[in-house]
Order: sequence, then structure tokens, then C-alpha cells
Amino acid sequence: MDYSKEQLKPKEIYRPFKARPLQRDGEQALCHLYQPIIGSDAVAVYLSLLTDAEDVSQDEFLHMDALTALDMGIPRFVSARVRLEAIGLLRVYTKNDRELGRQFLYELLEPVTPTAFFQDSRYCQLLLQKVSQHKFNQLATRFAPKDLVLDGYRQVTKRFAEVFGGKTDSENWALNNAATLDIEKQTAAYQNFEDTGDLKVTLTDLDWTFMKDLAEKEHLEAIVFTDELRERLAFYHELYGYNEMELVQLLADTLLLENGSLTMKQLDRLAEMRMKEAPVVKQSSGSTDGDELIRRKNTFLAQGYTEADWQAIQAAETYPPLKYLQGLKKAKRSFVTKNEEWLLKDLVEKSPLPNSVINQLMSYVLVDQNKSDLNSRLVNTIATDWSEKQLKTPEDAITYVRQRKLELEEEKQKKETRKQENAKRFSSNRPQRTEKLEDWSKYQTKTDPKLQEELERRMKEFLKEEGDG
Repeated sequence: MDYSKEQLKPKEIYRPFKARPLQRDGEQALCHLYQPIIGSDAVAVYLSLLTDAEDVSQDEFLHMDALTALDMGIPRFVSARVRLEAIGLLRVYTKNDRELGRQFLYELLEPVTPTAFFQDSRYCQLLLQKVSQHKFNQLATRFAPKDLVLDGYRQVTKRFAEVFGGKTDSENWALNNAATLDIEKQTAAYQNFEDTGDLKVTLTDLDWTFMKDLAEKEHLEAIVFTDELRERLAFYHELYGYNEMELVQLLADTLLLENGSLTMKQLDRLAEMRMKEAPVVKQSSGSTDGDELIRRKNTFLAQGYTEADWQAIQAAETYPPLKYLQGLKKAKRSFVTKNEEWLLKDLVEKSPLPNSVINQLMSYVLVDQNKSDLNSRLVNTIATDWSEKQLKTPEDAITYVRQRKLELEEEKQKKETRKQENAKRFSSNRPQRTEKLEDWSKYQTKTDPKLQEELERRMKEFLKEEGDG
């Protein structure tokens, strides 16, 4: 949101707008169903803007008056406003006036009716995240449509044709035709009118080509990525944080539970259940707190690393593994192969390494060692070793690799000066350390500093493009 980049000012003007009065069903949904999800502040802001929109004496207001009436500061107001936007109850527009400065237009949207709310599993999942199962059931019962009991009754309702039927007199045809044209003119504003808010998800955040290929690889022929399914999966991605591989696994497990058929209800239940069982996305251990981030950076730089090294760490912690791998391969003017996709899938699913460390592992192989692709034997060997060492951050991985290189050089020097004695000691210590050194250190090559610098530059350009997109 571009408008959020600049701090809201109390004297900035806003104009509230709602196309029609708030309906009774919408008011009920707002107070009882939306409020647990978006919070009381957001509901208060919505109703305050609605009151202003209904004021026939003026159409422009100052934010300072709204803040005073709501007894809120700017951070609380903006936080509430953003939640209204995210849930589909508010659209925000801005313009710059040469004299008055930045102005806002707030378009209020109608809440979905309680019936539509409980017909949409996305809203139900959001509500269930905020209230207990008992409260959810209570609300569902409260707004449930009533059943009509017809015991002993017989329908005798008149049909339209019985009351209004009959051909139009020919002499009145011209008059009726004119009336029809007038109806079309007067009702033009109602045609295709829609002001009901709805949840909107971003489909472009997921790699659909990769997901389809993965589904085919897993022999999931029954899965057809319809518009409905794509929106549902994108919703899981935004709400729970599932990545592409985890979403395909959800589809596979749903097919297994439903004996080969894909049902949205079972998919919803499984997505929610799995989220409650364990966190879906492996989080990087790097803290987002500003002070902690500064301490991490200073500690890292104090070990002799550069600012460019730190920026590489930040990239490793920012991007998901597949996107990061695409950046590495594009920097090398290459592409991600199917074998690399399957290797990365297994690595993300099975290894205990955080995604940021997996990214660092790929950077080590493709950039530091200048390999053309991710060799499964080498990658799995390194991943196993790093998992045993419990490396939790990219800094851990970089430090460990540097330490291994120093140890390798030390071993080489000892071999040259004391071949026989060191050979015996090397053999006796093999189970403890030397065996692991040979497992993946023997694949090391001498890195070309100029080539590494050029690859890092291309990588930054790619990630910057991805971030801007």
C-alpha cells in the first residue's frame, strides 16, 4: 500500500462513501461475525466512517475529528483501517491536491450476509481461529435459516400467469415499448451493481506451473486446478503460510482420505487440522526485532565478514527456497531442473534445517563451489552433516563452512610434514571427525572471487526484481 509509506497526518482530509445504506443483515454480520476477526477498533472505525458518509450537511472531514470521536491515536486508527481493507469492507483511494495536500476517499463495502458468511469456508475458518468451537456453533445456530413445517398444509399459491397473464393489446404496444425503454434508463445504475465486500487472495504468489508439475509427478491425475481450487489454495497460503509443496501434499492426502475424490470440505478440514498440529512453515530463527537484528549484524561483521555477506544472509532469510534457487540459477544463466525441484522438495519436507539454512546450503554449492547444478548425493551429504550439527541460522552455516575449510587446510599441512604418524591418527579418529570431512569436503573447489562477485550481483538483481513485483 503506497499510502501507508507516509505517516497519516491529522489534518489530512477524507471523504467517506457508501453506495447504499447498511442493510440489516450486514449490520448483524458486522457486529457478531466480523468483529471477532477484525477486532472492535475496526468495527468502530467502519461505523464512524459510515456515520460520516450519511451526513448530508458535508462530504469532507478531517482525520483529527475522527480520531477525537473514536478516542484513538493514528497507529490504532491505521491498524484498524488496514484490517477493514484486508477483510474486504473498505477500499482506500488517495489523490494529491496542490493546495490541500493528500486526500483520502474511503469506500465502505457491504458486509456479506450471515447466510453467505457461513456458506463460505474461508470466513468460517477465520472465525474459528478467533472464537471457541462452542461460540462458533452458537453463532452458526443463531443465524441458521429456519425450516418451514408443512405438516397438514397444501400449497394453493396462485401462479403468475393466472393473475397477470394475457396478451397485451396491440394498440398499447407503442406505449408499453416506450415504458420499457424508460425502465431501462431509470434502472441503468442497478445493472451489474455489486458493493458487497469479499475476501480477495493473490494468485500470483504461488508457482502454479510447479504445483501442476509436482501433482503430475506424484500421479495425482484426479486434481484439476480450477479457479475455485486455485483461490482456495491461495487462501491457505495467505492464512496459514503453506508453500507449494505443502499444498500439493494437502491435495494428495485429501484424495487419499476421500478415496480418490477431491472435496473442498475435507480439504478445508485437513488444512486447518494440520495447521493446529504443527507450524506449517519452518521459520527462520533470525529475529525480526530491530535491536536484535542490529546485534546479530554487528556480531557477524566483527568476525571479519563484509556488508555484502550480511545482505546475502538477509536474502536467504527473506525468500522461500524455490524462489531463492530460481534466483541462483538465473544468476548463473541457467534454469532449475526437475531433479532439483524434487531434491528441494524432499529437503524442505524431511530435513530439520530452517529454510534460510537450506538457502545458504544451495548458495554454498552453486556459488561458493561453482557447481552447475545441485547434485543430490552432495546436497544430501551436506544437509545431513548440517542437521547433525544443528545449524539454525545462515551465520551458523557460514561459520561452520569456514571452520571446515581451516580444518581441511590444517589436515593437509600435517599430512605433508608427518605422513606416517598422521595417517595412523587420521584413521583412528575417522569415526569422530575425519570421515565427515571426507564426505563432502572432497567436493570442494577453489572459488573464483570475480566469478562469485558477479553471481552475487546477478542474484541481487533477480531478488530485487522479484521483490518489486
